[in-house]
Amino acid sequence: MKFLGAPLVMMLGHTDCGAVAAAIKVVQEHAELPGHLLDLVKSIEPAVIAAHAKHPSDLVAEAIEENVRLNTKRLVENAPILTDAFAAKKLNVVGGIYVLATGNVGLI
Repeated sequence: MKFLGAPLVMMLGHTDCGAVAAAIKVVQEHAELPGHLLDLVKSIEPAVIAAHAKHPSDLVAEAIEENVRLNTKRLVENAPILTDAFAAKKLNVVGGIYVLATGNVGLI
């Protein structure tokens, strides 16, 4: 990005994400996960909590979208190597969901 001059970063989540489903189980059922899975799930928990607060009909789908939103925001706010490019409007970041069944990407 900084060195290649890419004008756009696309942060993608995908449908039927097992990591998000696992994060939901940890949040709702206090499930315990083996190995390093807990570290991964802990990074997704804020998205699960934000999605749950919206009372969606499909918690997994909403949590996937929230995870993309939160990680897009993190990238913009906490990527020191990219800060100048964002400030100069030479780099933008967008979020999307990759639909496994169709191969399509929907922007969020």
